[in-house]
Amino acid sequence: MATFKAEVQKQRKDGTFNIKILVTHNRQLKRLPTGIYITKDDMTRSGKIKNQKILDQIDDLIMRYRKKANKLSIAINNMSIDKLAGYLCEPEVVSIDFLEVFRDYINENPDKKGLRNYKSALNSLVKFLGRNRLDISEITVPFLEKYATSLGKGRAVSLYLGSMRHVYSYAKQKYNDEDAKRILIPYSPFSRYKVPRQNVAEKKAISVELIRKIIELPYDGTSRGKDKENRYNLAKDCFILSFSLIGTNSVDLYNAEIYENDEIVYCRTKTKDRRSDKARIQIKVHPHILPIFKKYMDKTGKRVFRFYQMYADQSTFNAALNKGLKTVGEKVGIPDLKFYAARHSWATIARNDLKTDKSTIDEALNHIDKRLSVTDLYIKKDFSIINEVNKSVLDYVFKSCKR
Repeated sequence: MATFKAEVQKQRKDGTFNIKILVTHNRQLKRLPTGIYITKDDMTRSGKIKNQKILDQIDDLIMRYRKKANKLSIAINNMSIDKLAGYLCEPEVVSIDFLEVFRDYINENPDKKGLRNYKSALNSLVKFLGRNRLDISEITVPFLEKYATSLGKGRAVSLYLGSMRHVYSYAKQKYNDEDAKRILIPYSPFSRYKVPRQNVAEKKAISVELIRKIIELPYDGTSRGKDKENRYNLAKDCFILSFSLIGTNSVDLYNAEIYENDEIVYCRTKTKDRRSDKARIQIKVHPHILPIFKKYMDKTGKRVFRFYQMYADQSTFNAALNKGLKTVGEKVGIPDLKFYAARHSWATIARNDLKTDKSTIDEALNHIDKRLSVTDLYIKKDFSIINEVNKSVLDYVFKSCKR
């Protein structure tokens, strides 16, 4: 049990004395700071405080500390004096602004993958509210349902509500201390509200015929000036490159550093931090794409491709690809063609056209499969299986192309 007592400190240069609260817990002592200062006129000759207003102020402070300590119940027994002192001195949070927490999360995680989605989600939430504050207690299942309805049926529903769920969990970790029985956010609306999972494979994937049309598209011979890349040509090439490398993402095309034995080797950026094998994959470069592959190879050997020499970072590279793909899409009749369509199309063709089993496709796409995480520890990785599937896909797609 903690005990509290006022203690007069040594006289300061200005002639005042500061009061500290001496807390004793498990035979350990800690002095808690206060903003209370007294003079000799407030004390007896023996050094005891005689000013009743000061005494009342001290009693109120000690009473507040006792109430906070009592809330801990038996949990206080396992707390160190430092942790108890930190808990007692921490200001009470009357309300928690979820939007402020959201901003804190974004600022504290500048390198987080998909941070742009979090920023967009925050802006969307502010627009939906019509104000710049949202008490976390307002986030209920009906609130989430209403917000989801306002977003319509697009991809934003899954992305924005998924971001909200993550930040809400972050808020609970930040403000709640179960050991100290300090629960400022007792609610769990996301345990009852399920964030919609978007089934977008059909929307993202394009047909074999359209893939072939992209391959057959003529290049734009318009001069762009020295060292300037034609985005249309670049987008067409990289789309084919991604598709032929089992849907390799643009960030991995940009950063890949290993090419040996006719294979490109990299750790998938999106999942490498969540897998024990760093999401490493080896993809055979098929003869069909060798001309394009060599066209963009990095002659310095620093990376596989020279995209890093063409664009300052992976974001500007990806932006250039998607701008170029608008023209590519217009030429083949796809109004809003995106780079990730190459990945989804590969998976769809492998499954629907070639009847490849889903587990092999899952492995080829380098996903995380928690169901097989233990099994994977016992099986040596054999990339020849997915490379055989890729060969079948490319032979099937390229066989009737006119290039």
